[in-house]
Amino acid sequence: MGTACDRLVDAYLKRLRRELRDLPADRRRDIAGHIAEARAELPAESEAEIRTLLDRIGPPSVIAADERLRLGPKRPAHTREVVAIVLLLAGGSLFLVGWLVGVALLWASDAWSVRDKLIGTLIVPGGLSGAFIIIGVVAVDVGGSESFLWILMVVLLVAPILAAVYLGLRLRGRPAAA
Repeated sequence: MGTACDRLVDAYLKRLRRELRDLPADRRRDIAGHIAEARAELPAESEAEIRTLLDRIGPPSVIAADERLRLGPKRPAHTREVVAIVLLLAGGSLFLVGWLVGVALLWASDAWSVRDKLIGTLIVPGGLSGAFIIIGVVAVDVGGSESFLWILMVVLLVAPILAAVYLGLRLRGRPAAA
């Protein structure tokens, strides 16, 4: 299907996704659905008709500005998202129960994508406590290989910190869920 009309609509939707990247994904889908419906109603689809349709919808930057006004000012992240990040990092010290609560809060939140949630869950399960447990088990098994233990310790201790920073950065600037 690589018609000129398809390319126009794809380029428009790409600009729209870029403009709306900090807004809820359902808004992007609504506009894409609206375009698909309007295209189906065109008597004869031509490049000129598609350009007119996209002009009627408006520039992506204007749509994004209108949506931001409609949604109100960006709000800081909910407390539960911040608590989720803290528990993912340090909750393992509560016999892993705190980390499990952090994982539950992470997956219950609409603030992150599935990729973000997988990173928060799988990068050193148990957070810093999980890292210390793994280091302790490996130290007993490996014995005298100190350079390996130092490298392992650095990687395992830095990974959950980087995952927490990543989640915090992904959360920053997004509207909080209602």
